[in-house]
Amino acid sequence: MKSRRVLLLLAALGALLVLNDAVRAETPPWWKGDRNTTTSGPSRGDESTAVRADEPVQSRPSFGGPFLEEYTIEGVSAESMEDRAKAAASTAVPATAADVPVSADARYNVQPGDLLQVSVWREPDLTREVRVSPDGWITYPLVGEMKVEGQTVDTVRAELETKLGRFVNQAVVDVSVKEPDGNRVYVLGKVNRPGAYPFSKSIDVVQALTLAGGTSKFASIDDIKILRRIGAEQRAFKFNYSDVERGRHLEQNIALMSGDVVLVP
Repeated sequence: MKSRRVLLLLAALGALLVLNDAVRAETPPWWKGDRNTTTSGPSRGDESTAVRADEPVQSRPSFGGPFLEEYTIEGVSAESMEDRAKAAASTAVPATAADVPVSADARYNVQPGDLLQVSVWREPDLTREVRVSPDGWITYPLVGEMKVEGQTVDTVRAELETKLGRFVNQAVVDVSVKEPDGNRVYVLGKVNRPGAYPFSKSIDVVQALTLAGGTSKFASIDDIKILRRIGAEQRAFKFNYSDVERGRHLEQNIALMSGDVVLVP
């Protein structure tokens, strides 16, 4: 009888051990304490997280397991991508054509020998081509002679409108350069294609030599001269091609004027 009681006691003890192991298996290893305990995260090692004494009991979860807490960040406003785009657009300054400087030298100046196309709105009889004379003048109906050398087409147009306004009510004039034959530079000497070269925009010495096909094999490229006539006076400018080729003394590469002569000895 006594041995039977011992066996029953051992069997009950074994059942309790099995039940305890099953309960532990269902409980996560990082969860300690009762179900009303608040934790800030998983424990490290054997250390457990203490319950905050100042936290109200009703704010704690009534279920077992981890949970996430909500925190309100004060003083920080959420900014969307649309708000940022609107702010960037309000501070941006749009670029306009007026911001780009236009040099007066970039405008074409009428030269002797140029062929101009002049037209007057609603006046077909006054639409014609006029050639600039060697001394820089043109002859136009109702206006007579008018000096145009060295002037831009806008200046010539405004002057024609003023003078034609005496005869034509609200004259609207348009002037364009049909053939810029007056702007020519001359490249002579030991170059591959010597001759006269017309140009509509300003060119320099290197560009003029390029139009002439470059210098020949035996040319003295360091003793090139540019001849320029100003009224009755003629001036000469030296050009050292080797210096300019190496990027030195670039001030020698001057802008050429109509009638300049580039001599390559």
